[in-house]
Amino acid sequence: MSTEKKSTITLEREESFIKISKSLIQTKQLGKGGEIDVYHLAIIKSLANNFCGAAYTGVTHLMRFIGMSTEQSLTKGRTKESLLRLQEMGHIEIYEDKAMESMVYDLKPANNYFFKPTCRDEQWNFAKVFYKDIQKIVAMKSDYKPKIFATYLNMIGNVFYSVSNVPISYTKIDTIVKDTGINRKSVIEYLKALYEEEILNFVYFHINNSITKNYCTRWVHKEHTAQWALPLAESHYKTDKSKFKGGAPGVSDERGVS
Repeated sequence: MSTEKKSTITLEREESFIKISKSLIQTKQLGKGGEIDVYHLAIIKSLANNFCGAAYTGVTHLMRFIGMSTEQSLTKGRTKESLLRLQEMGHIEIYEDKAMESMVYDLKPANNYFFKPTCRDEQWNFAKVFYKDIQKIVAMKSDYKPKIFATYLNMIGNVFYSVSNVPISYTKIDTIVKDTGINRKSVIEYLKALYEEEILNFVYFHINNSITKNYCTRWVHKEHTAQWALPLAESHYKTDKSKFKGGAPGVSDERGVS
């Protein structure tokens, strides 16, 4: 039996993940509640990883699964509207029967249905969303999990998986604000929550006395984040690392980033 330690990249390749179309990363463009729609889609795609390729769930069941109170009719209504919007956008199909022959266009909150992801727009341009990350986000004690997920998706959506690239992201906070419509203070708070819950790992550097820049990997790569980030920072800002004025693990507010 081999005792050779596997690299974190190899370990990550062994993890299960779902694909989320990059067309959904800019949740602001989806209208009011866009982040809720994308969060629901991620949950449905996770639950649909079975022999029939569909998630057997419904409004009330899904709310319970993700830790939402089912007591308020207003919240049930929003969940129902979100699921129906996903069908209207073509990202899921909702069926009444297991054979998936009878499609439905309205939902009774107490009933379960078969939700089949269509994988629309995912063939070439998608973000990898790993099950471990989704599970940790669902388990978070927060009333803002859809917004946390939208923030997470914007960060990891710019990780490029190829032989020539290390899996690291340097998406700017201001880009996330622009793409999601979430205010800057909250985006920083959500990034810190993702770090504290050991979902994403961050390091930051102080560059040229005026720039503080975050670099991010998934938590599985935490031992490599700084190592991978240094040459990128040198290249981006055309400055040798010896001229960096410190840095640390964690999330900075990125003031002065260009």
